[in-house]
Amino acid sequence: MDTEQTGPGREQIAVYFDGACPMCAKEIAYYQRLDTAQHVQWVDVAGPNPSCPIGYDQQTLLARFHVKDMQTGQIYDGAAGFAKLWTAMPAPWKHLGTAASLAPITWLLELGYRLTLKVRPILAKHLFKRS
Repeated sequence: MDTEQTGPGREQIAVYFDGACPMCAKEIAYYQRLDTAQHVQWVDVAGPNPSCPIGYDQQTLLARFHVKDMQTGQIYDGAAGFAKLWTAMPAPWKHLGTAASLAPITWLLELGYRLTLKVRPILAKHLFKRS
């Protein structure tokens, strides 16, 4: 795939997500519906033999949200990953992503993200049951 060009049908980022987590799957499905320009390559790393970026393994990718910038190769995780994802979405998410990329805001969002990671198993079990 030619990752040097961007535009409709060209992935700008790759999102690595836990498709086995009901909460994560619902959230990713929401973002997938927004990605009408197809700027995102969606990679479910929960299954066997997932496609992992060099230097990362399945357990690392399942433990935290990761996003890879396809042009630079840089990988963002946690709140910084969400900020990167949001910038690839249409407005108003794109604007939220730009704001969330600012260091003080990213830091605050990271605190919230870490709290969410701690309660994710409980939320996934009770609030986001698969139908």
